[in-house]
Amino acid sequence: MSATETMTEGREEAAATGADAFGDRMAGDALPREARIALVTLLTSRFITRAKHPEAWRGLLDHEADIRDRLDELFLTLHLDLAHEVAFKRQNGEDGVPVLLRREKPLSRDASLLLVLLRQEHAYADAQDEPVTVTRDHVAEFLGRFQGDSSHDEVRVDRRIRAAIAALDRLELLTPTPEDPDVYVVSPAVVPLIGTDELLHLERMFLAAAGEDAPDEADDAADDTPEEDGE
Repeated sequence: MSATETMTEGREEAAATGADAFGDRMAGDALPREARIALVTLLTSRFITRAKHPEAWRGLLDHEADIRDRLDELFLTLHLDLAHEVAFKRQNGEDGVPVLLRREKPLSRDASLLLVLLRQEHAYADAQDEPVTVTRDHVAEFLGRFQGDSSHDEVRVDRRIRAAIAALDRLELLTPTPEDPDVYVVSPAVVPLIGTDELLHLERMFLAAAGEDAPDEADDAADDTPEEDGE
């Protein structure tokens, strides 16, 4: 085979595989369809899970490196939690770059406290277990510990409970079941989405609301309450 024929064969093989003659991916080459579905789903959703986004999840696992590269080009970092079968993106924290993900107003005190309950409920669960659920009565009992004097105003208490549930519903961390709207599925994303600093801050808020002293290590926790990260 001549050198010309070898080079031609290499170019044809590269075109078929999306790589150059040396095996490197060619600039501007499109991702496979399943990878593009995964990338777009990641960009347009707060997070994806294997249960809720099976096609995007498969595409992500099959093309993880390429998707990480594309997100990196947008100054985003992929977080993949295989134990809980959850993936999401975050700003990479680099200074002086455009911020793609907007930040919304902080969660209310009640919604932040409710996050503590959801983390507690999911503490010993993994992706192979049955979905973790909480009832409205359970939420009401939990938040009732921190209502203070307002606990005697049933209308106000009910409004605060519904607002806390609605806030986490918007974040897709709490979803009513089709069979009973007062039973909610807790998303496994609540575990990887709440980082160490945020969890320390939530626990400090939890202890303060309960009238207990927070541990010393919580003093360095983040000053802001968890926020609703938008796309």
